Order: sequence, then structure tokens, then C-alpha cells
Amino acid sequence: MSFRGRLVLAYLALLALTLAAFGVGVYAYVDTRLHRDLVSAFEAQAKQYARLVGGPSGYSNVWRIKQNLEDEPRRLPSLYYAVDARHLPQETKDFKDVSVTSAGLTDDALPKVPADGKAHLVPAKSNALGRPLAVYQLSINATAGNTVILVRPRTSGPRQRPPATDADTLAVNPSDKYQGSLTLARDLRDLEASLSVLRKILVAGGLTVLLIGAVVSWALAAGLLRPLGRMRAAAQRIGDERDFASRLPDDDRRDEISRLSKSFNQMLAELEQSHDDLKTTLDAQRRFVGDASHELRTPMTAIRTNLEFLARVPGAREEDRSAALHDILAEMRRMEALVGDLLALARLEATAVGAVRRAVRLDHLLADIHRDASRLAPRGVEVRLKPARLPHVWVSGDRDDLRRAVWNLVDNALKYTTAGHIELRLAVGDGMAELEVRDSGIGIAEVDQRHVFDRFWRSQRTRGMAGSGLGLAITKWVAQAHGGMVLVESVLGEGSVFTLRLPATSARRSVRRPRTPARQAASPAHS
Repeated sequence: MSFRGRLVLAYLALLALTLAAFGVGVYAYVDTRLHRDLVSAFEAQAKQYARLVGGPSGYSNVWRIKQNLEDEPRRLPSLYYAVDARHLPQETKDFKDVSVTSAGLTDDALPKVPADGKAHLVPAKSNALGRPLAVYQLSINATAGNTVILVRPRTSGPRQRPPATDADTLAVNPSDKYQGSLTLARDLRDLEASLSVLRKILVAGGLTVLLIGAVVSWALAAGLLRPLGRMRAAAQRIGDERDFASRLPDDDRRDEISRLSKSFNQMLAELEQSHDDLKTTLDAQRRFVGDASHELRTPMTAIRTNLEFLARVPGAREEDRSAALHDILAEMRRMEALVGDLLALARLEATAVGAVRRAVRLDHLLADIHRDASRLAPRGVEVRLKPARLPHVWVSGDRDDLRRAVWNLVDNALKYTTAGHIELRLAVGDGMAELEVRDSGIGIAEVDQRHVFDRFWRSQRTRGMAGSGLGLAITKWVAQAHGGMVLVESVLGEGSVFTLRLPATSARRSVRRPRTPARQAASPAHS
């Protein structure tokens, strides 16, 4: 079943439960109220007869109860009665048992209920009449006492009756009494018929409301799900075309669908960035493998050529053999440096996540590098340290990585400076440590400056010189991994200035290196 269908069914189920609860509540209230009002009125009427047969004139009222009850069916057609009262003592002149029932009823047609002063509801299947009844029963126990029973016939009209005489009365023994029961019943068929009509109205009305609700909810669901349909189509198109630059339509509404669209667009942006990063990384890896293969092929070819020469010409001149062996050793050293740089770069990238940083004295590190550079500097090149007393500068990082990064800058200056000087400078300000390596070497052309930090990149003027083309790439990677940067300024034929900037710290503490994104790890190949 579609989501639209399930949504409509959920609406209808909720509406049906609401209507059912409302209908049951209304019906229960009306049913209870009508039964209570009718039973209360019936009880009040029955209690009037209870007072008649139980009061001082109860004996005479029982004696003539037939005349009193004959008027009730005309006044209340739905009222039934049954009287069964025995006269004690039996066989008394002019006084007999009283047995009266409504017309058309047998003596035992009305059900017996407790004589507790309350009306009882009797369902149709529980009585001989087959009708729902409200039944009230009272006990008769009326003693004659000083009762005088008049037997004067009734007169009609407004004429005044003459005073009673002894001839108009019956002799009653004060100890005579009537004992028995009086049963009154009220027919509830009219009430049940009204309730049946109410039930039909509630059921029919509920079904009508459900039908209308189904139509309306189907239309509303279609309108509410239309944005989801557009989102599904857009997502399908993006997946088919792999166009992560596309975005879902978004509006200024602040509902759940708008928030879902924004979240989906945010996910697409992250996917686009990840796709671009992955593409960049793969391109960098391909170029890296190609460049590494090319750089390794050159020394290997030179080594193989010289070895083949020595194998083919065992009687070669001594100077030729020495030159071939010298070339082999030089190319092997070049391969060793290249492989070392590759391993260093791989190790740096492998430890980019979770590496522990420690506080490092950058002035001590620079002083150590100055001593090593002074020993290795060629004749005619002076390595200076400015100022002579370096300021105390702390940075947070890995000492070995930082030393390699700084040494690559100094080694680069030593290789390309044949005469003149190299200055190592250190300063701190605005929370940043700034280390400069200045030389008076051959310089870098302006067009080449944007490529100096690329892996394996070397200018045409330095192709035949020593080096692997990875030193400056490693330096930039280390700088970025430590939250800093490396800059270059150079004038061709006058020299170069490389500046390494790192965040300075004053606390001696160990911290964990932040996670380095994939695109940052690959950035030296694309800076």
C-alpha cells in the first residue's frame, strides 16, 4: 500500500475513533437521561398509589381500588396494573378479595419485582408481555380501624350530595384488613423506538462523515505529499545523472517538509564536497604514482645503463669504469633520497589523525638546524642567525615533523645558493610564530612560484640538479597539519624568502592533533 493510502487510512481510523467515542457518549447520555426522567415520573405516580393504600383511608381505597384504576389507562395508555389483595377474615359479608388487572392481561402477566419503593427496568425477553417495562411493586397491608365505607351511588352534575345516613354505610369490623400487592408497569416501547431512531441517525451520520473525510483526506494527502514527490523525482534524477551539484527546490516555509528539503540539500552539499575531494585525491594519487614512477625510472635507467656498460665491456678503461661506478652511486643516492621522501610523506599522511602534539621550543630547533647548515654550507656561503639571541617561542606539534619541514627549506637554500648568504630568522607576534629562510641564490621565476609546493614539481632550470621534488611539498603539508602555512617570495637571480607561520603557544602541554581532512592531506599536490 502506498504511503498516501496509509496516511488516509490513519486519518480515517482517527476520525472513526473520534466519531465512535462521540456517538457512544451522546447515545449513553440521552439513553440515561430519558430512562431516568421517565422512571422518575413513573415512580412519583406509583408512590401516589402507595400513599392511597397505606394511609388512614387505605382500607376503603383498596376496597374501591378498581374504580380508581379504571381511569389510568385512559389517562396513561401505556400504564398496566395488577392488584391482588385478600380480605381478612375470609367469608365476610360485603367484603371479598380484590383482584384487578388491566384489560387484556392475565393475572400473572406482569413480572414480580422487589417491593423496595423503586421502579425496576425489565427487558422485553424477561416478561410475558414481550415489551420493555418499568415495574413498580408495593405491598398492601391496610387495616379497617375506624373506616366508614359509603355505598351511596355516584351522581353526576354539580348537585350537592345530601348528608350520609346509616343506610348508606357498610358495617366494618375495626380488625378487618386487606393484605396483598399492587403492581404497576410502564411500557417503554416508545422510548426504545426513539432511542432506535437516535442510533440510526448517529450511525448514518458517522458513515456520512467518514465518507466525506475519506474524500477530503485523500485530496489533502495528495497536496501534502506533492513536495515529497518532487523530492523523490529530484533525488532519482540526481542519482541517475550523478549530478551532486543539483539541489532540491526549497521555499521559506518552516514545516517538516521544508526542513527535510534543507537537510537533504545539506547532505547533497556534503556529498558534492566528498565527491570532489575523492576525485581530487584520486587525481593526486594517479599523478603521484605517475610522477613517482617517472622519478624512479630515471635513476634506475641510469643504473641499468651503467651496469650494462660494465658487463659488456669488461676491459673498459679505468677512468670509464670509475665514471660509471660514480654515476651508479649518484643515482642510488638520488633513489635513496627519493624513497626516503616518499616514505616520510606516507608516514606523515598515515599519522594525520590522532597524532599527539607536544610543546616544542622552535628557537632551540632553529638553533640546531643553524649549526647543521653551517657545517654543510658550501664554500663561499655564510649561514646567519637573526637575531643572534632568538626569542623563546613555543609551538604545539611534532618535533620531528617540524624539523623536517624547516630543514627542507634550509636544504633548498643550500642547494640553490652557490655564493652569498642564508639568513634564518625567528619572530613571534599576534599569536603566530614566523620563521623565515632567506637566501641570495638563483631565485624562482614568478610563473613557477605557484608550483613550487607541488609534489615532484621542478623547474626547467633545476631539472639536472639534486633533489626529488618532494621537500617543499612535505613542508607545506606539515605546516597545514599544524594549523599554519608556508609562503614564498622570490626574484629571479636575486634570491628567495620562504616564510613558515605556525600558531604559537605558551603552555607546555600535550594535545592530540586535530583530524586532518582528506582534501587537506592531499593539498600539497594542488596548492
